[in-house]
Amino acid sequence: MQVKKYILFLLFAAVTIHSYAQLTVSAGNDKTICPGANTIIGGSPTAGGGLPPYTYTWTPTTGLSASNVANPTASPSVNTTYTVTVKDDTGAVRADAMILTINVIANINAGRDTSICEGISASIGSSSNPSGIAYSWSPGTTLDDSTSTTPVSSPTVTTTYTLTATVAGCPPRTDNVKVIVIPTPPINAGMDTTIMEGAVAHLHASGGFFYAWGDGPTLTYIYNENADAEPTETTTYHLYGTDATNECPGYDDITVFVTASDQVVIYNTFTPNFDGNNDTWYIGNIYKYPDNTVEVYNRYGKQVYKAKSYLNNWDGKAYGEELPSGTYFYILDLGHGLGTFHGTVTIIK
Repeated sequence: MQVKKYILFLLFAAVTIHSYAQLTVSAGNDKTICPGANTIIGGSPTAGGGLPPYTYTWTPTTGLSASNVANPTASPSVNTTYTVTVKDDTGAVRADAMILTINVIANINAGRDTSICEGISASIGSSSNPSGIAYSWSPGTTLDDSTSTTPVSSPTVTTTYTLTATVAGCPPRTDNVKVIVIPTPPINAGMDTTIMEGAVAHLHASGGFFYAWGDGPTLTYIYNENADAEPTETTTYHLYGTDATNECPGYDDITVFVTASDQVVIYNTFTPNFDGNNDTWYIGNIYKYPDNTVEVYNRYGKQVYKAKSYLNNWDGKAYGEELPSGTYFYILDLGHGLGTFHGTVTIIK
């Protein structure tokens, strides 16, 4: 019995019981860094307690100098939450996280490149530019406020503006935006002209690519560089035009002076294709002879049209049927012995 007790005593004396403190982990305090800068993350120390050695695993690995060390260097390009997981030699596992924030100066924005017409203004910059930052634009001479986050620019030529932002503790940061100035096209309606009443003035536009003539029912081909004006009195016509981009307009006008006349002016061609231009046979001053008679014949001598008190309304039809393109013969009697005219008129389709 005494021998057994002695053996048990020896066994108990040979066993050493170890007690360890609980494993602790620190990813370090949250930090803010300047754009493009770096910093060391992790605690002081990152791991404690437990049973060394420790195994470190940082996630995500983006922007880290290493993901398996206690205190890696971090240089992320965006705000990032880094988590470190530590495992000690006993297999115990603990984790902690820290947030690495990029200074808001990284978010400055000079805005998108834009195009404006000559003489027009444009807002640049961005309303989302962060506060607490000092802003300065250059060149500032064509801006309403060179320290605003969204100044209004009024350049006369294409200009690239540079936005410089400064904040304590970080280097200045810049961004650029270009304002492209589209020159006003040199729209020209031509020289003023004089016609006899009943005649047609042929207008010619230049200096642009797209055109629109204004001022009314006495104009045909209004969306063409060449328009026809048939005023019964002196009229000023306004021309709108743009360059090939169709973004910026130019303007001009032309005055057609009309000299009073009772002479009929008979035009020998019209195009009844229902496009709104020259769709009927035009006889200048015919309205002054309300008792007129018009007869039209084809080349075989068959009458295809007849009207009393003609008012420029023949649309190239023979009693409701469309006539083919070709040359036709007319007789115009003004009535009351005021005159009779013979000639040809051509239908073009």
